[in-house]
Amino acid sequence: MTPITTIKFFVCLFLIGCSMNSNEKPVLTVYVSADEQIAREVFAVFTEKTGIEIEWVGDTESSKTTALVQRLIREKENPVADVFWSSEILGTIQLAKAGVFASSNTNTCLSWPKEHRDSEYQWFAFSPRARVIAYDPQKVQEDSLPKTWWEFGTASMADPRFGTTGTHVAVMATVFPEEFANFLQEMEGTVLLGGNAATVQSVIDGTALFAMTDSDDVHAAIERGESIAMHYPKHRTGAGGGTLLIPNTVGAIRNCSNQKLAETFIDFMLSDEVATILASSASKNIPLQHSVLGSFPELIVENPLEVSFQAAAFYREKAINRVMEAHRDGD
Repeated sequence: MTPITTIKFFVCLFLIGCSMNSNEKPVLTVYVSADEQIAREVFAVFTEKTGIEIEWVGDTESSKTTALVQRLIREKENPVADVFWSSEILGTIQLAKAGVFASSNTNTCLSWPKEHRDSEYQWFAFSPRARVIAYDPQKVQEDSLPKTWWEFGTASMADPRFGTTGTHVAVMATVFPEEFANFLQEMEGTVLLGGNAATVQSVIDGTALFAMTDSDDVHAAIERGESIAMHYPKHRTGAGGGTLLIPNTVGAIRNCSNQKLAETFIDFMLSDEVATILASSASKNIPLQHSVLGSFPELIVENPLEVSFQAAAFYREKAINRVMEAHRDGD
């Protein structure tokens, strides 16, 4: 944040504090689908800086994001959450279309790059992870790795009805319809597992040669000392045809109890400090801010895929159904 924005941030905190009983601590309710360890670290820093306590509701690895999206829709008329922090984006777009989010008009929100937010300032994208292929470098030579997502044949993948795998197949179907059709035809032998962490484990266990997964799950396995590595195949040749980056997103819930606190939290999540925390964590999220990314050159992804997540959100359900049908036909 700029010095002026930082001053306004703390002035806002002062006014919030003055408006409350001196014996009361402000409390913010956050629904979050990011990994618990990462979320706890971010929440602890936020509370230390602001004095605002966080009450949070998480999700399981197998149903991550999807269950919370459904819950927020059910609670739309009588919201419990003040903020939704998602580790995925298509569910966030679904919630915006359903009218779950309020617009946030802080200086930070208004200045956030338009390619990383929606047009109504209802949600904001930050700190993505990369979609990668995991493999065991002791079993697969680097020069034999597939150059594109359409060449690797069978692999393990997470159930696309939940989380980032659904986002990936929706993007594939939207941007590359012909290649996606061939991808479905070659799904025989592909194993659907409960989550991205499980797909990485299948490579470690030797039950799969490759896994479609997220970069954070591979980073976590590497830190545990496993024989695992990640590969960044492209989707097409040329500029804008490389790796799919799936961002975290955050938005304030419409008619929530603590709109000002929610906006304070959103400003914090979009800060360089949080980008640094997430990049330094076991998840190793990729900072969107160039000023932060420069400190983490190992996280730079060359030639990321250019994609309209809005278009992918429209096609998500159909794409997932096609994957599930192809998988059933292959059994």
